[in-house]
Amino acid sequence: MTAMQIEIAPKLQAFGRPCRRKGTKGGRGSAKSWGVARLLLGMGLASHERILCAREIQKSIKDSVHKLLADQVAALGMSDFYEVQRDVIKGPRGTEFLFCGLQDHTADSLKSFEGVTRCWVEEAHTVSARSWEILIPTIRAPGSEIWATWNPETPDDPVEAEFTNNPDALVVEMNWRDNPWFPPELDAERLRLQRINPDLYAHVWEGDFRSAAGVMFKRDWFKWYERAPSPLSIFLSTDYAVTDDAGDFTELGIFGMSVTGDLYVLDWWSGQTAPETWIEAALRLVKLHKPRLWLEESGVIHRALDGAINKRMRESNTFTARQAVPSASNKASRALGFAARASAGAVYLPKDKPWAKRLLEQLCAFSGDDGRVDDMVDVCSLIGRALDDMSDPIPERTETRETIIPFSRAHIEGMDREQRWLDEQKSRYYR
Repeated sequence: MTAMQIEIAPKLQAFGRPCRRKGTKGGRGSAKSWGVARLLLGMGLASHERILCAREIQKSIKDSVHKLLADQVAALGMSDFYEVQRDVIKGPRGTEFLFCGLQDHTADSLKSFEGVTRCWVEEAHTVSARSWEILIPTIRAPGSEIWATWNPETPDDPVEAEFTNNPDALVVEMNWRDNPWFPPELDAERLRLQRINPDLYAHVWEGDFRSAAGVMFKRDWFKWYERAPSPLSIFLSTDYAVTDDAGDFTELGIFGMSVTGDLYVLDWWSGQTAPETWIEAALRLVKLHKPRLWLEESGVIHRALDGAINKRMRESNTFTARQAVPSASNKASRALGFAARASAGAVYLPKDKPWAKRLLEQLCAFSGDDGRVDDMVDVCSLIGRALDDMSDPIPERTETRETIIPFSRAHIEGMDREQRWLDEQKSRYYR
């Protein structure tokens, strides 16, 4: 087979020497996983390899590094040598890449992997001590190696004991500056987070352990109000759970932008319900607050659900403009716009509202990692991105004077009924 030149970051060249345990850890943008994938694909061309790609939890092949490896096969021009199948990747000389989650395995069930020559553990900071105890003795072929890639979380993570604090292990620290192909788009994200939150920046981009202060939002950024000012530009921001059996919450938040550019969180609805219920809740919020825009994340609403929302708008004679907001690369990046407003002291929460306290706790616990309860944060992230893209989110100034609005008794009673219904729905969750 013709020799093939494979480019990797210079620091990863250390992986060329034999060692039972090899690890690389560091922050975002370092090309750790990208480089390891290339190294293993190159080894699979040169000799027979049986490579197990493992992680703590793998519910489907989509959770694995299968796509990363497939993308590198294409990028390196290896498609003539590797056959990318749905659950396995096969190469020349009998080389194959296998994929599994460790959490659901026992010592007996892992015996089928005894012939593995290389084991790559991705996101190794999430792997439990039990999983390491089962995995390491299983990888026992002569000359076999266990590779790990991870972003450091805490010094107590089992991977730190197995690799960083193990004198017989080879561990390479890599961060964004060690990536020769670090793109300008990621550099812009890096610099923005550095300005907003240096503690979180040190964890995300420099590979430092997460500290108690190293979260996206800080508690003392947020202010409290008893009565919101007027006028306000009103917006409904949303995060949908499309089904009622996935464990996620649908979160609906009403926000008001003041003439000074401050953002007030005015009302909220939460529920683990079928779409029919939260659509009704959203329409009642629209009736009550009359937002100028109903904000949704691009790609979240499928066609049938989109039709159901529009149908109920027509049936209930409740209308407002719906606007799709583009997403971003990851949760932390999506939250930066709202974090910038909060860090400037421009976000106000209502006093004595149970949902406001829950919102604050989610914001202050938010890390940007997957698998955490942060649906309320997603709503805030969406309004932050939407406002950043708007040319005129601030309402026009009006004269300050007392205005008497001639509401009829029926109109007032109707508004009261809407608020009572929303309060009743909220009480089902908050009690």
